[in-house]
Amino acid sequence: MTETEAELQLRVWKELAISKQMLMMAATDALKLDKDCTPEELKLALEATIKHSTKAELELSNAQEQAKLAVAEVEQHLADSQKSLKTVEAALAEAQANVQQLQQQLITDRTNHGQQLKKLKEQLAEKERAIKAISTTLSDTPENVLKKLKGLKKQKMDESEARKKAEEALATLRKEKQKLEQSLKELQATQEEPEEEIAA
Repeated sequence: MTETEAELQLRVWKELAISKQMLMMAATDALKLDKDCTPEELKLALEATIKHSTKAELELSNAQEQAKLAVAEVEQHLADSQKSLKTVEAALAEAQANVQQLQQQLITDRTNHGQQLKKLKEQLAEKERAIKAISTTLSDTPENVLKKLKGLKKQKMDESEARKKAEEALATLRKEKQKLEQSLKELQATQEEPEEEIAA
């Protein structure tokens, strides 16, 4: 049983009408319009929806572009922050190394200063012992020291006077020696004169 061409066209038109009706019902439901609205109202609502959709797409595109820019800015900030973090970590590592080196230097300096302090204490103790020995040796009161100084001064004056007397005595002896030598020459001269007279 074959369909005639008219029946076929009728069936196709019927299916198209049903599809169109279903499409319009879906569109009115989606657009929240009355089911009995006119095609013009549906057309206006669709145009408004298309405009709204186009506007929304444009806004979405703008929002996506702004989001991309914001993401790029955030990524740049993140990269800068990571770079700064690396710089800070490097500086921190260097500072920690310096602190460790300074602590080691401090320990070394403390050890050296301790040894030097020990040596200085030993030298001080030795000097104190020497001073104590000198004090023991000189354990005189200031009055006794003055007496000893006066005694030394008197002794020097006595020595000076004795030296002067000795020099005076030496000078006197020299004069007497010169006189004796002169007398001897005169005697020798007088002895030679009689011999010359005798010889003459």
